[in-house]
Amino acid sequence: WYVSYVCEVEAAPLPATSSQVGVDVGTTWFCITSDGEFVENPRHFQRGMKRLRVAQRTLSRRKRGSNRRKKAKAAVAKLHRKVARQRLDFHHKTAAKLIRENDLVAHEALNVLGMGKGNLARSIHDVGWGQFFSLLSLKAASAGRTVIAVDPRYTSQTCHECGHACRENRIGQAKFRCVNCGHTANADHNAAKNILARALPSVQNVEVMRGLRSPGLQSGE
Repeated sequence: WYVSYVCEVEAAPLPATSSQVGVDVGTTWFCITSDGEFVENPRHFQRGMKRLRVAQRTLSRRKRGSNRRKKAKAAVAKLHRKVARQRLDFHHKTAAKLIRENDLVAHEALNVLGMGKGNLARSIHDVGWGQFFSLLSLKAASAGRTVIAVDPRYTSQTCHECGHACRENRIGQAKFRCVNCGHTANADHNAAKNILARALPSVQNVEVMRGLRSPGLQSGE
């Protein structure tokens, strides 16, 4: 039996940091921030694959309906639970650090479900971006922070320095060189800066609207 309960609690805003960050997620690195921090991808499923293969082979050899098969099935389920819990723990810690250190966190509005059906399905399921983004939003709401998901199109092909966008700017998985101004950078770091830049106008518009609704302001002021 499982019991779950939901309770409504007051938000506990964290002190302002005056820091803002853009986050570019990937499979080589879990995420790269506009501040230049590279967060390693732990690859929990990949690391547990050897034990999972052994357990699944054992399960396939057991006779259906037998006690030995039930034990083998339980062993496989236990390994999958371990991987899921490791991933969840990593997501919690990474999201908590970003929320603790920044007033604004911007990330790409990715179609994670659709991406999980392509050639990189296993790697994408292993990093678990959907779960990470959900935890990021939940922690932000609790801490009084702001999380914004921006349009991901061309963030990896646009030069953060001059704004020129073309496919030729991305000369490799990790290399970026603008054909217009010659700016060079790590491709993911450049993308993270573009993600943050796209989020800032949204924040400014929200602040303007809040100011217009403030009782202390009158029309025309």
